[in-house]
Amino acid sequence: MSDIINIGVEHIHPHPENPRKDLGDLTELVESIKKNGVMQNLTVIPIDGKSGEYTAIIGHRRHAAAKIAGIKELPCRIIEGLSEKEQISTMLEENMQRNDLTIWEQANGFQMMLDLGETEEQIAEKTGFSRTTIRHRLNIAKLNQKELQKKEKDENFQLTLKDLYELEKIADVRTRDKVLKAATDSRDLVWKAKQAVTEETRAKNKKLFDELFKKAGIKKAPDGAEHERYSGKWDILQSWQLDKDMPKSLKKFKEGALWVVFWNSEIAVIVPAKKQNRELSEYEIKEQEKSKAKKELKQKHKALYAEIDCFIMGIITKEITPLKENVELYKALTMAAIKGNVDYYRSDLVNFYSGKSLYELEHEEPDKYKEFLDWEKNLSPLHLAIAHMTSIKKCEMYNYNVEYHQENASKVNAIVDFLAMYGFSVSEEEKRVLDGTHELYRKRV
Repeated sequence: MSDIINIGVEHIHPHPENPRKDLGDLTELVESIKKNGVMQNLTVIPIDGKSGEYTAIIGHRRHAAAKIAGIKELPCRIIEGLSEKEQISTMLEENMQRNDLTIWEQANGFQMMLDLGETEEQIAEKTGFSRTTIRHRLNIAKLNQKELQKKEKDENFQLTLKDLYELEKIADVRTRDKVLKAATDSRDLVWKAKQAVTEETRAKNKKLFDELFKKAGIKKAPDGAEHERYSGKWDILQSWQLDKDMPKSLKKFKEGALWVVFWNSEIAVIVPAKKQNRELSEYEIKEQEKSKAKKELKQKHKALYAEIDCFIMGIITKEITPLKENVELYKALTMAAIKGNVDYYRSDLVNFYSGKSLYELEHEEPDKYKEFLDWEKNLSPLHLAIAHMTSIKKCEMYNYNVEYHQENASKVNAIVDFLAMYGFSVSEEEKRVLDGTHELYRKRV
């Protein structure tokens, strides 16, 4: 090991490839150096062709703080003969073990080590991080780095590693970048990431279904059929939700069967409906139109409620959190509950948790029921109240004439407004469903 010698601070220069781009707040370190001096030596290398000049390998923060503190010389250990790869590797190993690195710096540090030829296993051995953590950071390094830095520096955004892990679940990196750029804050990022994952799942399953249909000789329905779910033009032979598990095989369908996707979430095998033998009366036509509008609205309500349930479960599992749980939040929850006229029935909570009735879960799946009781017991009062919100909005926002039902809609809107504090948002069409301006609602005569 080489001797420690003192070198003038003006002769020590930052390494251009130092993975730590932001040295952070040096105030405390400056005060410590003023009081106690520099307690730990720097590691430096000679600069080729410049006698007496050195580049720092380890100790960039100490060097910067010493200059501010007015220190003239620093204790240094000089190392010679390090290749560029070895220099960067040394800096990375030293920096990666710090707990004050930004997410961006840590992600890019691991990526640099990988680019230098290190394996994930070697990086884990040198830095002490698990391979899972390293893999997470390497995925973060694939993001648009300018956008990542921008979000990280935005104090109002409050970006966390947990948020980025949600982003990582999106398979396509370009989609990750789009979500990162479009997100307005941490909660919005998580919600948009979950929506993107759902869309990817649907797209993937649609391709797999397409292959199954081709093998079965089932052709795609003509353009426009996707909007005719309740038109009476088609009989549905079988349908599946695209964000659920794929069937292992298809049954044999009658000749002339076609496939179509409704609402971007339901894929179905259909055939032309049998023609009616007589002309419908004007009353029957209006009733048919009313029935069609009602069915379409019911489908839109069902999709919206499924989104709400998914989001609420994210809150309860603490994957989605508000900026802070405060008195105002509780007040808002109370108002939502009052508007919703909520009754805290265990059966509703059981159905939300398991999709089954209380009787079914308790008598047919006792182990699952015990899991539910443990889950319910561990809910905070706030999360328990939020879970019961799922029972508030199980109503249709239209009456028997398919006119907008203000009272029922106010219950749903109260929940949507409350969840907005957690980052929940709805599409433009969903807004029209919620406020009664959607074209499917019939005008009062």
